[in-house]
Amino acid sequence: MQTKSRDEEMLCKIYKDCKMGVESMSKLLPDISSQDMKNMMAAQLQSYQNFASRASELLARNGKAAGDVGLFEKLPAEMGMAISRAADRSDSKTAELMINGYVMGVTELKKQLADVSGISEQTAKLADDLLQFQLGAICDMKRFL
Repeated sequence: MQTKSRDEEMLCKIYKDCKMGVESMSKLLPDISSQDMKNMMAAQLQSYQNFASRASELLARNGKAAGDVGLFEKLPAEMGMAISRAADRSDSKTAELMINGYVMGVTELKKQLADVSGISEQTAKLADDLLQFQLGAICDMKRFL
């Protein structure tokens, strides 16, 4: 059995995290009442799609494919989101959920970037770009709390 390189692991993780972000945001977006928040989330959704595409392209250059997010990976996030929104579907609650998701993403990326051995410059740049996007998105979402 062939093991994944650190570069491939990082790219797969970025791809899957971004795809989960896309799925979560796609489910939340229709319930947003504020047009300002809808516009911001639509732009963030597009950014996540772009990051996923960049990760997929880098993997493809090395003859690898990004795997889809499995049901068992999605289920805890989907259940948590459904439970949190069951009693409160407000834009403020949605902003809180988004911030929590971004914070988890930032934490994971920072852990991965702590040791960049075996990671290409392009992959490290993509991870850093994603990190900066997520930090900015946290700040953007705070105004809806």
